[in-house]
Amino acid sequence: MMKKLFAMAILCVWFTGALAQEQVKEEDKLSRLMSEREQLILEYQYFKQQNSSFWGTQSKKDLLNIIETLKKIINLDTELVAAVKENSIRQYAQSTVESKRQGKLTIEDQRNFEKQVSSLQGEVKTLESTLRKKDREMAELQSQVQASYDVKYGKDKVISVLAVGAFILLLYAVFLHVRLSKAKSKPGKRKKA
Repeated sequence: MMKKLFAMAILCVWFTGALAQEQVKEEDKLSRLMSEREQLILEYQYFKQQNSSFWGTQSKKDLLNIIETLKKIINLDTELVAAVKENSIRQYAQSTVESKRQGKLTIEDQRNFEKQVSSLQGEVKTLESTLRKKDREMAELQSQVQASYDVKYGKDKVISVLAVGAFILLLYAVFLHVRLSKAKSKPGKRKKA
């Protein structure tokens, strides 16, 4: 994914550089045509001011030079109009292509996003099922622990009851032993009674 993005970035930079060079060429062409036109205008003004005839007016040669210069200006203006049209058409085409490309990129990004979302939803479902399975296993283990605790607690209860009973019997046996030993040590008193 990163390689694709890197490649797209490089292509965009290259394409932008190529467009910039092309625009510079177009601007150079327009500026060259404009400077030629200015030269022709100066030439036209020069010929217009010429008064080379015998009577101090413009001669036939001056008028022909003016006409030739005007023809050159008209041709140059035609080239300028064509260049401006070509430039505007190119800019319009570039903006159209750019908007369509961005539209395609947006659609492609949306598809990639949807794929990622569906992939993540699948992972969430898998994790949820795994979590439910673990919860069931945990519940089973807790019930087993509770059952073993109940059994152990029941055994401990029985053992403690038996221990208390045994302790009572031991105390009773000690009590009887003490009484019996007192009775043996005092034989006379027993007989009197």
